[in-house]
Amino acid sequence: MDKKTALPSHWEIKKMTEVVTWGSGGTPKATEKSYYENGTIPWLIIGDLNDGIVNSSLSKITELGLKNSSAKMIPVGTLLVAMYGSIGKLGITGIECCTNQAIAFAKELHGVTTKYMFYYMSMIKPKLISMGKGGTQKNISQSVLKSLDVVVPPIPEQECIVSKIEELFSKLDASVAELQTAKEKLKVYRQAVLKEAFEGKLSEQWRGSHNMSPQDDFLSICKQNQSFKDTSGDENEIALDLPATWLKVRIGDVFDVEVGATPKRSIPEYWNGDINWVSSGEVHFNTITETKERITESGLTNSSTNLHPAGTVMLAMIGEGKTRGQAAILNIVAAHNQNTAAILVSKTPCEPKYIYYFLLLNYENTRRVGSGNNQKALNKERVRALRFPFTSFEEQRVIVESIESRLSICDSIEQTIGTPLQQAEALRQSILKQAFEGRI
Repeated sequence: MDKKTALPSHWEIKKMTEVVTWGSGGTPKATEKSYYENGTIPWLIIGDLNDGIVNSSLSKITELGLKNSSAKMIPVGTLLVAMYGSIGKLGITGIECCTNQAIAFAKELHGVTTKYMFYYMSMIKPKLISMGKGGTQKNISQSVLKSLDVVVPPIPEQECIVSKIEELFSKLDASVAELQTAKEKLKVYRQAVLKEAFEGKLSEQWRGSHNMSPQDDFLSICKQNQSFKDTSGDENEIALDLPATWLKVRIGDVFDVEVGATPKRSIPEYWNGDINWVSSGEVHFNTITETKERITESGLTNSSTNLHPAGTVMLAMIGEGKTRGQAAILNIVAAHNQNTAAILVSKTPCEPKYIYYFLLLNYENTRRVGSGNNQKALNKERVRALRFPFTSFEEQRVIVESIESRLSICDSIEQTIGTPLQQAEALRQSILKQAFEGRI
């Protein structure tokens, strides 16, 4: 807290070391099975912190693990603060437990209550984050915590401050919950729009007045005598009630599919050129208009990646988070890495966005098709074998227009919802600031 801030005259500003004695935990040796197998002692990591009461842990250790590490038992009602990665993330123990070394815990409090310090630490979280040091994963130390100032009113006022904060937060949380519910309903509606689109319901009226055969269009571009080595994903197909005239075909029946490559990073001449190069992290149901990295002509020539035109549909094949199964449309000419598949829709009369929106609808199903033990992945053959509903080129364009008309309304509503959600977080910080300045 800035010492220049006007506080009630009877409040004090103390050093953190005067009000909190901090400790931290430890990690039993990971290779020693007896420290973990059949363990019953909750052992918290940062992922267990929830900015509230912590009543469970992802991991448990044994009495032997506790004894042979610097982990320490912590009683119920102890304040916890993350020091690594998610700096400032908080928790209050609702169970007896221990922690790893990335979490600091308040061993003793002097003249302050646990909840008061919980909300005070919430208020100064942005400051803690700014004090983080390190590379990819920033961290703070206990010395950083100990260097802080703490505003200390009398205990009865601390309790009043906590009560007022929780009253205001409760009202704010109720509003946020309503907004989140609205967002979830929009998500459901988006999927409903896509499902109706690929069941021919959005184009039903158009189809009734146009006698266009999907069969003729399919025969004009289909690849003869295709074989599919891996059809193990068929059981994950999305259930669709297709119009009688539509066809269910495989990606590889009508489109070439190519997997990219990465030029050798050890050769500088292959990088920082003029050729766009897509990585899987850039494929997230979007239109790609630029890339984070570019390669040179030499990098392109000396690797197995190829250039693809605008309108190519990209599919991410690897990624345990949300990446695998996500799609994008190239709006530029680009090459790509081995973790992405290029579906060459633009080389046919098919509408690229038709395939893109189908992959959006089919996202969860596509993800389940992946194979592998440690990290599931798609491959070229599995991508080629993905089924999709085929209708005439003209109807594909009508369907895309109908989808985008409806989804644009969703986008507008979502933007309207997003603004107050962002404002809610700012309001939360404002409430805390005012509380610890004695203004609520």
